Amino acid sequence: MTSQTPFLQRIAQPFMRMMLGHRSRDRLALVLRLENVELLTEYLGHAGFAHLLVQLSMRMTRALRPQDPVQIAAPGIFTVLLRTRSEVEAMRIAQRLQAGCQQPIQVNGRVVTPILTGVLIENSGAGHIASHDMIGFARDRMSEITPEDLGRIMLIPHDYTWRRASQPSTIAEAVAEGQIEAYFQPQVCCNSGRLMGFEALARWNHPGRGTLGPTAFMAGMNDLDHAALTHQILRQALTALRRWDAAGWDVPSVALNVSPSALADAGFADMVFWELDRQEIAPSRLVLELLESVGPINSCERSRDNIARLSEAGCQIDMDDFGTGYASLGSISHFGVHRIKIDRSFVAECHVDPAQQRMILAILALAERLGIATLAEGVETSEEHSFLAQIGVDQVQGYAIAKPMPVDLCSEFISGYQRKQSEIGDLLSRRAS
Repeated sequence: MTSQTPFLQRIAQPFMRMMLGHRSRDRLALVLRLENVELLTEYLGHAGFAHLLVQLSMRMTRALRPQDPVQIAAPGIFTVLLRTRSEVEAMRIAQRLQAGCQQPIQVNGRVVTPILTGVLIENSGAGHIASHDMIGFARDRMSEITPEDLGRIMLIPHDYTWRRASQPSTIAEAVAEGQIEAYFQPQVCCNSGRLMGFEALARWNHPGRGTLGPTAFMAGMNDLDHAALTHQILRQALTALRRWDAAGWDVPSVALNVSPSALADAGFADMVFWELDRQEIAPSRLVLELLESVGPINSCERSRDNIARLSEAGCQIDMDDFGTGYASLGSISHFGVHRIKIDRSFVAECHVDPAQQRMILAILALAERLGIATLAEGVETSEEHSFLAQIGVDQVQGYAIAKPMPVDLCSEFISGYQRKQSEIGDLLSRRAS
């Protein structure tokens, strides 16, 4: 046996080199994270943000070899498997990708300069590591990056003791684990300054990745996820209304987005009625926001029936992201829409951009003819707020008023906002006298 060992080893060496070479090709994993995803989505709109991701992905693809594919693991998260044995070469590639992607990009007439943070994982040991484990480890390390390291590329050796944590992989599982929380953003009247209500927005308190906004998880959701998410946000929104009522705050309504998938569920309207009845909330205080593309022609019969039943019961219907879809006029007349939400893409820089102003004025003229209210969303500056009020927009929502906040912070906001409005009223009264 001993005499045969060298001979067998000589035969096996080419195969061993081939196998080790195959393993080593996947030994470096790069994860790049686009920073300020929520702010970019607010600024560019959902369609503009999606276009930005495509442009970044194309820049990366052009800078890499065909054997180093780029994947978008989540909105704003890019992964690359670098088939090289050299950590120096891998870092050079990572920095080249980062530098190329951080050049200014024009999206829908706006110029943004992306900032990317990277984690490069090297397999310095002899053992083979599955590529998805390396990427999973990289994403875990990414969630631990401190503010001082934002915009940098860090080389980290793979931890062989690391095991993927048992974490919810779907929104339905996250709902069951109690990780989905409604954040609330106020909506105010431009004429009186009165607080008209809040929009309930979903946040995922992810155990490994921190608090995630919808752009980080919406893309991978299935029908079960949409149903679970809608019911959870509805339940929390109505509970918040009861809480504000008990505290004596005047909050007329709460709004929430309803996806086409949830709307097409045959039991959706019954679920809403049951929750309203259980929490003793009048249907007129619930606002359901529908996408502009949910029209009488391109929606299914179950969706149309659900909308009709909810509208007849007194629930208010908003047309969300107005001007970015299609079939809006048919939807407004057929579904009894009471308010249209002017999309952020038309609101940005509206106080100085004549093209934006013409578009908003056209929407206002349409709304006036149809006898429905308007709300501008994504209002980020006091200048935008003032201009929108001057040209006749009924209500506004956005960072210029307040960022979305957990329910525990809403009472503090309401108290401060109403005190400020009272002070303004007193000042105007003194000036008038």
